[in-house]
Amino acid sequence: MAAISLDFGPVVSRFISAVATGEAEEVAAFGTRGDGKTWAALGAMIAHAQQHQAAGYPLPVKWAGVTDTFRSHTEKTHDSLLAPAWGGVWQLEDGGHEARAVVDGQTLVRLRLFGIEDQGAMNRLRMETTGLWFEEPAPALAISSGIGEDAWTLGLTSQRLPSHCKPAMLTTNYPDEEHWTWERFVIRQHPGTAYFRIPPGERATPADRARWQTALADRPDLLRRLLSGEPGAVQLGEQVAAGFSYDSHVVLTGQVKLEESAPLWFGHDGGHTPTTVIGQRVGGELRILAALASEHAGMRQHVANLVKPWLARRAPWALDQRHEAQLMHRYDPSMATGEQADIDQDAVRVLRELVGGRYAPGPVDWQGRVGPLLAALNTMHDGRPALRIDARECRGLIAALNGGWHYPTDAAGRITRDLPKKPNHPHEDYGDALCYLLGGLAPSKPMRERGAVKAYTAASQFDPLTYHIPPALRRPTAYRAKGSSGL
Repeated sequence: MAAISLDFGPVVSRFISAVATGEAEEVAAFGTRGDGKTWAALGAMIAHAQQHQAAGYPLPVKWAGVTDTFRSHTEKTHDSLLAPAWGGVWQLEDGGHEARAVVDGQTLVRLRLFGIEDQGAMNRLRMETTGLWFEEPAPALAISSGIGEDAWTLGLTSQRLPSHCKPAMLTTNYPDEEHWTWERFVIRQHPGTAYFRIPPGERATPADRARWQTALADRPDLLRRLLSGEPGAVQLGEQVAAGFSYDSHVVLTGQVKLEESAPLWFGHDGGHTPTTVIGQRVGGELRILAALASEHAGMRQHVANLVKPWLARRAPWALDQRHEAQLMHRYDPSMATGEQADIDQDAVRVLRELVGGRYAPGPVDWQGRVGPLLAALNTMHDGRPALRIDARECRGLIAALNGGWHYPTDAAGRITRDLPKKPNHPHEDYGDALCYLLGGLAPSKPMRERGAVKAYTAASQFDPLTYHIPPALRRPTAYRAKGSSGL
């Protein structure tokens, strides 16, 4: 059998090897526009067939190729199959419903192409196959509904024909961060799965990418998915968390370690959706360990149902009163109502009762809240972003930072107010809670514990060396009344 020689990029080559050798049962390739995802799948089928034959199994290998509609195959997949670079290896039959890979007169692969338009089409997934391929289950444009996870799992049950391995692969543009493909392969990492992220521009030319950049200039959501190589989020306005990047700031669960020796910080937002963000500063890293929100619940229910169970699971030492001094809380000032008749009306008193620790209110003004956030998003440590957010434990917070939390804009996209849009639950609640947390964990200026003695500064300051200079031209002085003390 003649060798097939095609040039694939390094990441695509690793994807093909993983499919062909059975490195994982389910393999996904996420990529941007024009970076060869479909070609990767077709190359993986041929490489698998070669391994299949070498292991003593008969050819051809039967594959199911599934997309949202058969029309998607005719408009895109057929062009990839018949591209001149394949040298005629792929041939279409049966009105384009079947493709065969033929080398030296021998059929290596039989690929049945169909779409999932209705329940009748879903039944095609029951046919026996060796390999399963889903193309674009998470399409970028609203003209298609994509393919659901139930179709994927049904297809897995149809891989009954013998081989050295029975691969299931999907190739897709980057999905929304909550789409099942991202959840299954990246966030929850279903057992037996592996994924590859094709670097933007691994195959697409700079000229094509520049043209697409111009075409999508008014669609930041599609720019993220189709060109930047990041999962998407619906953006209804200007992103508050300017500088946030999923790739840079989000890390897989298990890579954000909780250190018992370091203080545990909490940021709390009250009101309609009680929300708590939990983190630590370890060395130069700002580790965001959890983001917990309760809709239509009071602070007592929020702490009992979410906060304390999380602590029992991840930081049981924090529930021991001997460690209370290590629990540091920053909260929305409006949560401290001073209500004496009913403790549940004062959310801070509830927190003190149920969690304990040291408490201080966060800043009231917006610039005081957002400043530490923007600083944290742009702080580096050891050559990488200092802010490290746990992918699984902070899904709601990540959605907020990724565009769910936004400034209001008019029809022309201009910001109409320099405060985040309200109401916008739970995005605004996650964002505010993180701001309160970072105000203590990584403040732009020191915050003092509630009740601490403040440093005394003279109400008026007189410097005989500068009194004659106009105020606008004076240098700041460090004069402080004798006897004042600082914390």
